[in-house]
Amino acid sequence: MSQARLREKLRARFPEEEVEEALKRLEDLGYLDDRAFSETYVAARSRYGPLKLRRLLLAQGVEEEIVEAVLPKEEAALEAALRVLRRYPRRGDKAKAVRFLRGRGFPLGVALEAYRLVKKEEEG
Repeated sequence: MSQARLREKLRARFPEEEVEEALKRLEDLGYLDDRAFSETYVAARSRYGPLKLRRLLLAQGVEEEIVEAVLPKEEAALEAALRVLRRYPRRGDKAKAVRFLRGRGFPLGVALEAYRLVKKEEEG
């Protein structure tokens, strides 16, 4: 759970001073680390592209700079798109396959390149 999400939950039940003190202690002990949370979150959702992962992490309250640091780079995003597309049953239809990848949060360039590579694999 991100620090922002935990803060939000605790504020609903406890006074502000106690919440901040508890969060500081958890952070000092190493139990609360937004970067580690974000890395695990991204690894567990490898079927999504960087655009969707970005939205999900920001919705969790993770800071922008941490989000940028943990998002997969273009090469890793292409590999993830290839894995996702190979399992997609309608990958023969370019429009549907690219739209499917875009819906999963992959940039257009990555989706088109993944489609091209999968098509090339299938043709031999």
